[in-house]
Amino acid sequence: MIIPKSQRRNIVRGVSFGILMLVIAVIIFNRSFIYDWWRGITYAPSEEMSRIRSSLNLTGEGEFIFNSVQPSLIGGAEFNANCRSDTDTEIAVLGCFTGDSVFVYDVQSDELDGIKELTTAHELLHAVWARLDSGEKTKINSSLRKVLEGGSSYLEDEMKNYNENQRQEELYVRAGTEVKDLPSDLEEHYARYFKNQDAVVHFYDKYIGVFRELEASREQTRVQMEEIDNIIHQKNDEYGAGVEQLNEEINEFNKCAETVGCFSSQWAFDSKRATLVREQENLKALYNEIDDLIEQYNQLVEKYNNDVTMINKLNSQINSNSKIEDINE
Repeated sequence: MIIPKSQRRNIVRGVSFGILMLVIAVIIFNRSFIYDWWRGITYAPSEEMSRIRSSLNLTGEGEFIFNSVQPSLIGGAEFNANCRSDTDTEIAVLGCFTGDSVFVYDVQSDELDGIKELTTAHELLHAVWARLDSGEKTKINSSLRKVLEGGSSYLEDEMKNYNENQRQEELYVRAGTEVKDLPSDLEEHYARYFKNQDAVVHFYDKYIGVFRELEASREQTRVQMEEIDNIIHQKNDEYGAGVEQLNEEINEFNKCAETVGCFSSQWAFDSKRATLVREQENLKALYNEIDDLIEQYNQLVEKYNNDVTMINKLNSQINSNSKIEDINE
């Protein structure tokens, strides 16, 4: 059968239009991928961010998303302009994901090793979450609930700070960066982005461990202070009562010594005097014991204040609103 030339031209036009529509559909469907790809190939990380990227030990997919959101270390006013709102001026914000980019506060602290790595991984998972479809989110939701139910009270308390819409995403991010021994399906999921998710959690443990150690030290010191303070008050009462009783006995002894025949013999006089001297020495020993306890208490106060000062210093170092002079105090 011979197809007329005009009909052949219509067929060619139809096929060409169909191919064009297919290409357009593919481009529209993959526009996010194309955008991520373009952002990734134009990303030029700083030397330190390159080191952080390497330390996270990302998979190919993880590194693709990492490069597409172009994480950068910034500080001061630039960080606040990108990541802070007018309502969070008193809290420490370590990073943010804006939908296109990740910004990480350039914390200047030798004590908080791992904090920038952890923050970068945290914000990376926000970017991952934004790219998951509703089916994938629903699939891992039950396992995330198990993590929350079986997790620490700290994680539960943190989740209370988020509304219902934010909670699942934040739990997803924290589970991937702060929790070891996850359900197997979650481990498989995070393995798409991190070759070793436990190593990422290690960054969290390193930096948060500094705060927890200081908090534990402060609490232990507070308990010791309270115990010693109770003992000091108890012994002060004992000492006060003892001094009052001894003074009465000394007055009676002196009156008796001035009264002829009050003491039946020299032995009775010497014996009573020796008893009063022993009581006086016992009170002196009690006084010295209280003095030592007060010295211990003052040392604990100094330790407690040092812990508080260090905690405040570290909190200042991770708060982009803190001034340099506040940090160095």
